[in-house]
Amino acid sequence: MAKPGPKRMRGLDRAAVTRSAWSLYRETQRPGAPGLGARVLATPRLLRDALGGRYPGVGPGKLAALAVLSAVYLLSPVDVLPDFIPFVGWTDDTAVLVWFLAGLTRESGRYLEWAQGRTESD
Repeated sequence: MAKPGPKRMRGLDRAAVTRSAWSLYRETQRPGAPGLGARVLATPRLLRDALGGRYPGVGPGKLAALAVLSAVYLLSPVDVLPDFIPFVGWTDDTAVLVWFLAGLTRESGRYLEWAQGRTESD
């Protein structure tokens, strides 16, 4: 009987990370959607407004928790794939980093749409 392979955490699978990055790219290319550059430039404002409680799209606790958990995983010596294996050991760390940054970039697009809606209604 074959031994089942290790379970992969959602977001650590290379194919899932690739799909997420591709979907983010397609989202930025949608007509009327904020482009990638605008999203990256809006990220500091998103962080300021989310942590200050002014942006209702993501709570400050959730944002801080995701950032801390991602940082702990990246800095932790315990990994799904050990870092001492050259290149292969860094793939899970890269996947976590891409997952976090893609989520932040995706949220910054929603933030820009929220901010634009606020300025139009003022």
